Amino acid sequence: MKKIVLIGAGGHCKVIIDIIESNNEYEIIGITNKNNGGSKIYDIPIIGDDELLMQCLDSGVEYAFIALGGLEDIKMRNKLFTMVKGLGYKIPTLIHAKAIVSLHSDIGEGTCVMPGAIINSGVKIGYNCIINSGAIIEHDCVIGNNTHISPNATIAGGVNIGNNTHIGIGSSVIQSLRIGCNVTIGAGAVVLDNIKNNAVAVGIPAKIIKIVTE
Repeated sequence: MKKIVLIGAGGHCKVIIDIIESNNEYEIIGITNKNNGGSKIYDIPIIGDDELLMQCLDSGVEYAFIALGGLEDIKMRNKLFTMVKGLGYKIPTLIHAKAIVSLHSDIGEGTCVMPGAIINSGVKIGYNCIINSGAIIEHDCVIGNNTHISPNATIAGGVNIGNNTHIGIGSSVIQSLRIGCNVTIGAGAVVLDNIKNNAVAVGIPAKIIKIVTE
């Protein structure tokens, strides 16, 4: 099997391990994490911090995967992805054996698709995304890079979602809308109108409650 190292040792890492084990294609040689060297997740050792990644690469480990998740970590996920690519690792696309993914979809490297997710025909998903458990992405949607579609979110056909966006748990987006980059859609929201960049939108129907500037 191909050898892979995981980056990040939180709860999301457990799901990544489950996806990998469901397909029996990769052997996880260890997990790097900032603070937890020396312990384990299941039977997989946390081998130390990210400085060990170069050592793993030199020892013949070709693959790595970002196992950090969550809304608060969306920018860090992108930073880690860029760093790992720069080191020379290959970053696979991971799809759980119990996800339903159209053969006529296109899913970028570093994206994980969790159990029960449905991705239909003509969908294009960028790199380093999380398509969480039970999420539905209907035909001809375009999902940008480093974007998180939370559990049980439903994205109707022809929707375009930008980079670095978080679509909250149980939310719904009607057909053909455009949701910008760096957007947060709250849990359970129902999106009936386009949402511009950097917005936070919540409620039924979803309304923009603030614009985040940096």
